[in-house]
Amino acid sequence: MYSKPIHPATVHFPIAFITLAGVLDLLYAAATTPATAGYVQSTLKSLEFALPLNLLPTLSYYATIISLVTLTPAILSGIAQLLPLIKRDGFGSSKVKTAVAHAALNDISAGLLAYNWQTRSTVLNYTPSTVNIALSSALAVPMVLYSASLGGSLVYNYGMGIGSSTSRGKKTQ
Repeated sequence: MYSKPIHPATVHFPIAFITLAGVLDLLYAAATTPATAGYVQSTLKSLEFALPLNLLPTLSYYATIISLVTLTPAILSGIAQLLPLIKRDGFGSSKVKTAVAHAALNDISAGLLAYNWQTRSTVLNYTPSTVNIALSSALAVPMVLYSASLGGSLVYNYGMGIGSSTSRGKKTQ
């Protein structure tokens, strides 16, 4: 189909926006929890952070939407690379096992994000519940970052996507 794998080019935005949504939710939780609110507000004030804290849930909600939109091409292009690998190597190779774990973590994260998006869409100001905060900050972010590490292993340890170009190298004169 394509001479070069496009999956590596499609993963950066989902990773960034999933992380942003999780950090914004965590910051909002810390800023609204009585035990930590004073520390967060004084820290933000000393940093001259002028963004109103009540805007954090809205920003997180839209970061979640952008994550879901940008995850679509990342997942589809990942499937396009994974299926031929499974067909060629079967499920017994460590390369396929790593790729399947990478895909599963990303798919679970997508499900968590979809749940957060759906449950927050009907809430005033998109305010996250404790469950939403736990899903985005404590589960989705670590899963995606670990999955990104697995993706790096696929490239650097297993050579996934390397040499799959139709380029023939240097021409001899």
